[in-house]
Amino acid sequence: MQKSSKIDFFTVEITDSKDLETVLRNVHGIPADSEKRNVEINDDWVRLVRGKVNDAGYLGDMMRISMAPAGFRANLQGEITAVNLDKNEGMAECSAFYYDFESEILVLQRNAKAVSAKQMASFIKQQGSIDGDVEIKPILRPTDLMKMKILPVIRKIHISAEVIDVMPTLENLDENTMRVIQNAAQTESPGIEIVMKSAREKGATLNQAVAAATLESWLRIHDDFSDDDNEIVKKIVVSGKDESGTTVEFDMLKDRIFAVMNYQLEPDDRAMWVTRRDHIQKTWDLHKGELKRILGAQLEGEEAESSEDGVDEAE
Repeated sequence: MQKSSKIDFFTVEITDSKDLETVLRNVHGIPADSEKRNVEINDDWVRLVRGKVNDAGYLGDMMRISMAPAGFRANLQGEITAVNLDKNEGMAECSAFYYDFESEILVLQRNAKAVSAKQMASFIKQQGSIDGDVEIKPILRPTDLMKMKILPVIRKIHISAEVIDVMPTLENLDENTMRVIQNAAQTESPGIEIVMKSAREKGATLNQAVAAATLESWLRIHDDFSDDDNEIVKKIVVSGKDESGTTVEFDMLKDRIFAVMNYQLEPDDRAMWVTRRDHIQKTWDLHKGELKRILGAQLEGEEAESSEDGVDEAE
């Protein structure tokens, strides 16, 4: 059976003296059969199941062990039998990944049943005993991302999303977004539609800081819960005017950089790991130059903005 999975690219930011390289090397040093490799997240277990490390980076496999009832199996005659597991067993799904030590870029296989970017961040935080925040942010295409950040006029933001049970428990969201989610949950609304518009006056714009915080929060929700089969966040569209006064529109969900891996499903876990591992490594080798250039350009842009702010303050 043929299988297709997307591969996403992220930056990892840790507000602590520790870094992800140290955390991965420490967990890698724990015996492969030790339960110390596990972290409990929302009644499931997340585990670094295997990997290999060198001076450049870490190529590994994250496993999510679901402790929910395994369900049923059936034959073509319609006979249904419960799948019985021991108390310390669960259904397992894996996500292959690569972390580059120098650029701090994470390449992660997207698998709705395995380990998401949000769960990966929780794993890192708990395994590393990190007091600060661990943020895993998607890398967006530079054309629209950079233009949106320096857009002088933001006229409208349109966000559409489903509401799921775990949304009110999320962390690292801005206050306005969290308030909207809590209100939707309390009213038992199945969906959220947010339309933010500026005033009609010439040159009027939405607050830049609030707009940026809102967009980052909904992009984070999209990364944590959406997959190939179910897009929780349906739309994130920003429109406004550039420096020339031309009307522009950016679809933030389409601006994410991703790759696709196609492979054959096999009843051999080791063979599947080798297949997915090789796809992840090849994807990194193919895209690393572009990704590093994008991050470099973004850093230069942020430094330029910071320099301008400093000049304004001095004046």
